[in-house]
Amino acid sequence: MSRSLFTSREGGVSSTPYLTFNLATHVGDDLQSVEKNREKLAFDLGLPSTSLFFMNQVHGSDVEVIDENSSSTTLPSVDSLFTTAKGVALVTLVADCIPLLLHSARAVAAVHVGRKGLLAGVFQETLRQFHRHGIHSGEIKAELGPSICGRCYEVDQDLYDDVVTQLPSTSTEFSSDAGKPSLDIQAGLTSLLDSAGVIWSSSQLCTMHDSGYFSYRRDGITGRQAGVIAL
Repeated sequence: MSRSLFTSREGGVSSTPYLTFNLATHVGDDLQSVEKNREKLAFDLGLPSTSLFFMNQVHGSDVEVIDENSSSTTLPSVDSLFTTAKGVALVTLVADCIPLLLHSARAVAAVHVGRKGLLAGVFQETLRQFHRHGIHSGEIKAELGPSICGRCYEVDQDLYDDVVTQLPSTSTEFSSDAGKPSLDIQAGLTSLLDSAGVIWSSSQLCTMHDSGYFSYRRDGITGRQAGVIAL
């Protein structure tokens, strides 16, 4: 059985503009505050803070396998963490991208899915790790945490055309007053989940709409919330 959760910006000790439950060390927040927030997260999970595994997220498709010999002090430059080990928690940090948690009876994964990672195939590469461990797609469930919605993710027309050409399910009919179109990254991801036969659920919350979550698009300088999963 796995445990999973999505954090919000509430319940921590960070100060403005990171208030309060920022979990990222790379955004300019006081590192002691971040450490206290991470300790609280570990406590809520019933684990020591050394059992939290983070990533240096690079908007790619690489997957790091965490096992009994892995050290949480090492930050792999990947966008997905996978494990069959018990007693560790995998963390993906976001402030508009999709925190994707995948779980089965024998393995779990935490995935950072932004536009670039979606097109690069980070979900498919993570799914292959499950398959390599003999876990079929039908045994996997997916949870999608709060992320920017298809109405809010405005991009230039050329970028929109490029993304929609590669993944048509990201298209929307929305555009800004200035005529910029919007991409629906969550729709793109759920289309891949459906094609793979993975059952999924979504919070349906937009980080840009909801001030209870960090949003880079809305605020610029801000913190990061997390998707967390453990066996």
